[in-house]
Amino acid sequence: MIKILFVIILITLSTACGSDGKRNYENQNVVFSSEGFKLGNEVLLTEKLDMIKGKNVALLTNSTGITGGGKHLLDMLAEKGVNVVKIFTPEHGFDSDDTYNDKNIKIPVISLYGNNKSFPSGSLNGIDVIIYDIQDVGARFYTYTSTMYLTLKDAIRQEKKFVVCDRPSVANLNYTGGFMLDERFSSFVGMIPAPVVYGMTCGELAAYLAYKISGEMSNPLLEVIKMKGYTRKTDYVGLNLPWINTSPNITSLESARLYPALCFLEGTNMSEGRGTDTPFRYAGAPFVDGEALAGELNSYNLPGIKFTAVEFTPDKVISAYPPKFLNKKCSGVKLTLTDINSFLPSETSVAVLCALKKVCPEFRWTENNFIDKLAGTDKLRKMVNKGSAWDEISAAWSSELSDFNSSREKFFLY
Repeated sequence: MIKILFVIILITLSTACGSDGKRNYENQNVVFSSEGFKLGNEVLLTEKLDMIKGKNVALLTNSTGITGGGKHLLDMLAEKGVNVVKIFTPEHGFDSDDTYNDKNIKIPVISLYGNNKSFPSGSLNGIDVIIYDIQDVGARFYTYTSTMYLTLKDAIRQEKKFVVCDRPSVANLNYTGGFMLDERFSSFVGMIPAPVVYGMTCGELAAYLAYKISGEMSNPLLEVIKMKGYTRKTDYVGLNLPWINTSPNITSLESARLYPALCFLEGTNMSEGRGTDTPFRYAGAPFVDGEALAGELNSYNLPGIKFTAVEFTPDKVISAYPPKFLNKKCSGVKLTLTDINSFLPSETSVAVLCALKKVCPEFRWTENNFIDKLAGTDKLRKMVNKGSAWDEISAAWSSELSDFNSSREKFFLY
């Protein structure tokens, strides 16, 4: 259902707000961004404001759309007199938890999740410019990529200016992995024509998608506001940006980086750590032998990651539906990232499935083979069922990944 609420600037995470409604990042001992670096939204505010002054602006964002100083782009635009007339939000709403707080200035907020995955009919009437500012995690099945794809397609069709404020990748930009999307398995958890991990910033992804949509290498309706002081070797950690949860179960940078390695478990009867304090860092179930699983996975000698036997109990209902094995003790493995530059998230995701299939007789796919939508193909499921080794499965996507890499390089901004 379209969620149209009249909310007020500032809309904030309740845990990050004081009684005066201001963001209290100072109270969280946050060190702000490094000298010489500017986010895309900061470049917009300081160098390109004339392009939106006097225009009716729609903001497509959530709570991650902050500047390096911790202020939300919505607040900064209001302070500078920009006429923000509408707010669109992706899955999980503005505050990553589907809740809204009223403050002072009423602006319509429209959810792009549920019955309407893109701009509802008539919602762009009177809008001159759409500004997109959302932190993603660099994975195809993270639904913000689908939101970008659908809204960009609609903006181009309706001849609306679409501005993307570029943001740093939490992942290693020099890595890509996973199967390309087979359109037969297209869904909201896999819609863009890219591999599972695509190795682009959100701005680069927007330029690539605009090309796929319109066939134009440089579409005049899309403008990407580049970051300053950023390269493909820049590590997110070194930027000292305030961390905002990108969704209810991505609660840390490490969770965001490990998410592509464990999301496939959502298509199985195994827990991916939802309901714990460290979601997407655990894998297991009540019927798993954690020691055996850790031993199997460590025998693969995967780079940049180590596996430790662990027990955990999902005891929190963080999102709209309860986690697997709520209040039941699980045994499994904890993943610890040791080197982001050598880490292979897609290969690791396959290794986890293969290891579970080998050491856990109770391992099952969920009904209707949801795994095929996450993987973007049925090849993964069929090869795991056949007993193929993790490296054999990983090799199966090498040819199509090579073609994608050649294509994506044309849209590099850094």
